[in-house]
Amino acid sequence: MTATAPIQHGVPLTDDGALLALAEFLHRGADPLERTLWSVMLDSERRPLPALLPVDDVPAEPDPRAVRHVGRLWDELLEELPGAGLVLVLERPGPELVTDADRAWASGLRATAEARGLPVLAFFVASDDGVRPLAPDDAA
Repeated sequence: MTATAPIQHGVPLTDDGALLALAEFLHRGADPLERTLWSVMLDSERRPLPALLPVDDVPAEPDPRAVRHVGRLWDELLEELPGAGLVLVLERPGPELVTDADRAWASGLRATAEARGLPVLAFFVASDDGVRPLAPDDAA
């Protein structure tokens, strides 16, 4: 799988390289003008589901209300899919240097997903300079 290839229906994303290719495909090398949070939902076998959830106009700093809202959207989309997981991409303008705000978003979203029994399989920050992973211990 490459960043220029579409995600193939029914093909599981089984490793970190495939998840990164997914995030790069979503970002497509753009220079973002605003913050967007992309939620890609995977089934219990790590196959991408046909629903893609972009949330535009994401504030620079996460607030509990915004994080809860995203969690409620996940609940609605995944309520009948046991074992589903998430790949999250925070797309924002600026350099690739991970910021405190990026870490706060990652931490808040991971906690919200965990409270709902949804594993976050990967979290990426997509910026003017490209896409980089943000591991749970990097977000602490």
